[in-house]
Order: sequence, then structure tokens, then C-alpha cells
Amino acid sequence: MRIPLDYYRILSVPVKANSAQLEQAYNDRLLQQPRREYSEEAVKARQQLIEYSYQVLSNSEQRASYDAQFLLNMQPATPEAIKEDGQSTVDEQDLAGKISPQEENIVLANPTIEISASQIVGALLILHELGEYETVLRLGIDEFNRRELEQPKHQANELSLDTTQEDLILVLTLAYMELGREQWHRREYESAALSSQLGIELLHQKSLFPHLQAELEQDLCKLRPYRVLELISRNPGKSAARTEGLRLLQSMLIQRQGIEGKGEDRSGLNFDQFLCFIQQLRTYLTSAEQQELFDNKSQSQSAIANYLAVYALLGQGFSLKRPELVSRAQRKLDYLSEKQDVSWEQAIAALLLGHIEKAVNKLKNSPDPSQLQQVQQHAIDSSDLLPGLCFYAQQWLVQDVLAQFVDLAPTELTLKEYFADPQVQAYVEQLAPATMGENALNREAASQQRGQRKTERANSRIMALWRNLFSGEKSTVSAAQVESVAKELGGSSANRQSSSTATMEREQATACSGLKPVDPISTQTTHPSSPKKSLLLPLEPKNTRAVPESVIQKAQKKARGKKAGQKKRSPKTIWQGWLFIISLILGIGTVSYLGMKLFLSPANKTASQEGLAIALNQPSVEIPPKKTQSVTKKPAPQLTLTQQSQQAIQAWLNSKSAAFGKEHQIDRLNSILAEPLLTTWRASATIYQQENIYREYEHSLVMRSAKIDPNNQNKATAEAEIKETAKHYQSGQLNNAESYDDKLLVRYQLIRQGEKWLIQQAEVLKTL
Repeated sequence: MRIPLDYYRILSVPVKANSAQLEQAYNDRLLQQPRREYSEEAVKARQQLIEYSYQVLSNSEQRASYDAQFLLNMQPATPEAIKEDGQSTVDEQDLAGKISPQEENIVLANPTIEISASQIVGALLILHELGEYETVLRLGIDEFNRRELEQPKHQANELSLDTTQEDLILVLTLAYMELGREQWHRREYESAALSSQLGIELLHQKSLFPHLQAELEQDLCKLRPYRVLELISRNPGKSAARTEGLRLLQSMLIQRQGIEGKGEDRSGLNFDQFLCFIQQLRTYLTSAEQQELFDNKSQSQSAIANYLAVYALLGQGFSLKRPELVSRAQRKLDYLSEKQDVSWEQAIAALLLGHIEKAVNKLKNSPDPSQLQQVQQHAIDSSDLLPGLCFYAQQWLVQDVLAQFVDLAPTELTLKEYFADPQVQAYVEQLAPATMGENALNREAASQQRGQRKTERANSRIMALWRNLFSGEKSTVSAAQVESVAKELGGSSANRQSSSTATMEREQATACSGLKPVDPISTQTTHPSSPKKSLLLPLEPKNTRAVPESVIQKAQKKARGKKAGQKKRSPKTIWQGWLFIISLILGIGTVSYLGMKLFLSPANKTASQEGLAIALNQPSVEIPPKKTQSVTKKPAPQLTLTQQSQQAIQAWLNSKSAAFGKEHQIDRLNSILAEPLLTTWRASATIYQQENIYREYEHSLVMRSAKIDPNNQNKATAEAEIKETAKHYQSGQLNNAESYDDKLLVRYQLIRQGEKWLIQQAEVLKTL
């Protein structure tokens, strides 16, 4: 068998190496031992090739003969070194073994040497050490396939054949690993991933070298961010490559449990690095892709994902003229507003839905005054912020929202065109009675109908104002229109709402005058219009809620009413009551004294002593001896690891249903989860309890595998198919958008504490 090697390369010496260099290289090569996983036969074969190479080159006669044959396989490196007749310029002096200076510009043309079949693994080891991984794969795969085909013919030598096969699998796997890393450094990310995947599949088929398989999987995980960027940035449209990039990104988000989650995706990126990665990636994503990534059940607990989903929903809702998407964004903003300031986004969403008062109130009550100042600059009258809000909102939507999406950036749309759409008008008018007339719900039926009709007329005037507000980007509205709209709203429910709001604020200020002021939230949203742009970072949920002052005042009035309602009694009645109580006390005392004197007399003592027939040293009734019967308990059957793992996983699913259920039995997680998973799930369950959110789960479980860690008998790994159906309830109302029905393949890391297995880690491998 001939392989593409020569004795100089085996020893890693130049062609002009002298005896001292040969000896030094020979000793160094013998000291360089291959990986310990190789068999003794493979190590011995490598040593034989090194020793034979040194033997040939250290003998002057053998080296001269080898050089003569060696130079026959040499070709000129430059065209000038070739004669016009096509023959090489190497002369007879070169063939005699005397190297001329001109040969420094000559390269080899695949020199080969002859080896025995038993030395193939040793030769592949040397080629691997020289960095010729593709040559190792080509020769090694051919040899491995040949031995696989010939295996039935060599039953007598089965042990030796299996050893050689394991060596071949090992050298091929290491070649795949090193080739993948080289391709990674060359920025050939998909080729690098393919090399790692081939190595993993080879090891998985033969169930060999699990530590190498884990190392290849780690490389594959670290490659994912690079692959995602490459697949998405270089493949626009709905190509298969782009779909694969989105799938990889989704799997990373699920494993991390959100952008700021505490899960592990094994990519090696910390929170700041992953956040930069997401920001860099968003420039290549469409609005629909971002909505699909960030607006789903797996990211429902991520504040950053919800914030990015809001931008996608607002952008799509405005550009596509779909106000129902704006409504979804508004619900997400209501959830985020409990933890951080999103007043500006809430004002924009309310404006796009026709909630004028809500939009203005959100703008006025925002802790960040920059947006209010911008709106006031474009307002016709400082008392009416609607025209300025519309003008500034349109600029913000076009320049700061639509510009963030590759598919929406070219969109040229105004608020006039948005509200002129019949579908938008129908949706806004449908919402208007429910929002503008909400204060009239406690009135009489006739008054409520009149208020709603008046509000509808006011909304129609506002719609007319919006439709004519922008003839161009910098058009204005007349003061007469604004004044007419304000007058139209003057007698409606809006006026009553502002009055009731002012009254409530005065009551709250009076009731809370003795309380210490609460420090504002330190981390706030930096809107795109602000000088410094930054993402909304997650904040800790509020643990305490202020009691409304109106409730306190109602309780105080109720107590005063009860006292006032008590009937005043006359002095005669009070004295009669006291005389009755004193007489009753004296009567009871006299009867008690006479009874005690009679009971403690000597006659009664004797009678009582003679009447006692019970002794403490013997029972009053003869108790028959208890028959003892020996009962031999059968030992409980020993459960297999798969059964124990199934019990642990089922216990976890039951505890999850209880912790996130209507009763919020969070402490049940302590009996089945271990750190760090326990802290993560307890925090999520606590947030659900504080936010009045719960879920109703249905689970089914199918075990796939379970195995003990060979290095630690108290650790195990189990894989199971989990079918989970969840109904999501928020404030008692079913939320179909957050409900789901998934079937997942999950890997669990278990740890034994005493006689019980606890779940320490969980990783979603794929969606089935």
C-alpha cells in the first residue's frame, strides 16, 4: 500500500538536513506521543515508520539511493525551470543525490512510500500531525469502508479488526474536529458545522468516545451565532438556508430562556455579547421574522423580547394598516409598564387606536419629559397637544420604527393615509364607544346612551381632523378645527373623566401625605428619539403594591357611620344594667362557697376515699395477652433507572402544574428541583403569582433513555418526549395568544440526594 508521504516529512526535516538535525528530529518525534485513546498497535505502527525513516536517511548509501528516486518525483515550481521541449531541468548530477542550489525552487509532486496494511493507522497519525486533515479523511474513510465490507471474512481475527476500526474512527473524528476549526478560522462557518456534524454522527453510530462527541457538540454550539449571521445576512427571502438560520436562532433563545434568561445555550456568549449579537442580527430581519421570534410563548417572560416584539407589532400595524396588531402591542406594553417606563410607546399605541385622552395622559405622565417637549414644539396651542402629538408620532414611526426592519424601511406612509383606510376606521370606531364612554357605565341607561352617541360624534370629528391633518409631512391644522373638537368633547364623558381624575388625585394626595416618597425606577426606557439609544433592560418585579387611598377613606367613613348609627341609651337604663350584673356576681359567689364547703367536709372525704376501687399498679379489667403474629414483609421491587427517572420527571410536571396553577403552590418545586433550576423556576412562578397569572397544564410523558454518569454514580441523564398543553389565564381571562400545545424532546440532568432523584438541569433538544 502506497501513501502520500516521504521520509523527510515523517521526521519533519528539510531535504538538506545533516546528521545532527536528523538525530534531533528523530528524538523529538519519538517524544511526541499521540492521544492516549489510540491503541498500542496504532502507536507502535507510528513508531515503526519514524524509526525506519531515520534508519534510511541516517545511512549515507541508503539516503543517496532514496534521494535519486525522491528527485524523480519533483517538478519545477516556475515555468522558467522547464525546457522548451517540456522536459525537467533536473540533470544526472541531481539523480546521483547531489543537491544543487537551483533545487530550492523545486517542489514535490506527491511523493509516496510503500507501507504494510498494519501500518495504515500509524501513517494516518503522522498525516494528522502534519495538518493534512483532508488527506486523512480521504484515506481513512476508504480504509474504514473496506474493512467494514471485509469484516465477515475475518471472524477469526475479529478482536484485532475491531481495534483497528476504533483507531480509524478516532483518527477520522479528530480530523473532522481540526478541519472544522480550520474552516471556522477561515470564516467558512457552514463547512465547519458540517465537519463537526459528520464527526458526531460517526461517533454516535458506533457509540464510541463520548467525551470527543461532547467536544464536537460544544464546537457546534459555539458556531451557532456565526452560522445564524451568515445564513440570514447572505440569504434574503424565504430560502431554505435562511429558514435554517432562523431555526438555529430560535433554539438559542429557547435554551437561554429569553434574551436575558439564565439558561445555557453553550454558545459562550454572556448577556452583553448576546445582546449585541441580537442587535446586529436585527438589521437583517424582517418585521414578520422579528415578530415570530420575540412574540411567542417561549419569550413571554423576557422583558427585552417583549419590547422588541412591540416595535415589530407597531411597525406592522402602522405600515400594513392593521390596528389589531397595535392592540397586541398595547397589551404587551401594559405588561411592561408595571416594571419600567414605556409611556411614549403606550401613547403611540393609544393614538393609533383612536384613544386620544389615553395618549395625551400617557404623554403628560411620562417620567421622561423629552417627548413632551418635542410634542409641545409642534403643537398649535399649548393647551391642546393632539396636533403636535400626531406630527411627532408620524416622524417617530417612520424614522425610528419602520427604519429598523428591512421590509418596512422603504415604506412611505402618513397618519392621514393610515386613518383614511376603511378597515382602520371600522376598527377604531368599534373601539371608541368602549373607551371614550367608560365613565358613563355607572350612569342610568338613558344617560349612558346619550353619552356614547355624543362621544361617537366627537370621534367622527376627530377622525375628520386626522384625515386632514397631514397634506404633507409638515402640514398643520387650523385652530378653529381644534377648538371645535375641544368644544365637542367638552360635555362628553372626557370632561367628567378629567374631573373625576382630579378629585381622585386630590384624595390620594391627602391620604398619602404621611407616607415617605418612593424612589423612582432607576432604569428607564431610552426612546429612539433620545440622544442615547439603548435597549430596555429587565427590572426586578414590584414586590409591594400601594393601597388606593379611596379604599382607606371608604373604610373610615364606614366606621364612622357605624358609630353614628348606634342608639344613645338613657342613664336609668345604664344603672339598671349595672345593678343586674352586680347581683348576678354575688349570687354566683354564694352558691360556689356553699358547694365547696359541703364537698370538702370530713364525711365526704371518707366516702370518696372508700369509694375508690381503682389502683394504679393493676388494671381494673383483665386484659388478655395480645397474640403476636410474625409478619414477613416482602421487599419492594427495585426500580430501574428509567423508571426512577420517569417518576422524577412526572413529579416535576405535576409540581410545575401546581406552582403555576390557580393556587400557586410554589413550594412544591422544592421537592423535585435542585439548583440552579430551582431558583429559575421559583422566580418565574413568583412573578406569575404577583401578576395574577396562572396556567392550566396537561402533560404526557414518553421516556426515551436514561443512563448513569460513569464518573459520578449520583448523577444521571434522561431524555423524554414531553407533550405539554397550556391554557394561559391573565386576570381570570383566557389568553389564547399565550396558550400553546407543544411536543418537545427534552434532556434532563438528574442528581441523587439520599434515595431521591432531583432534576438539576433541563434542555430542549428539538420540537417534535
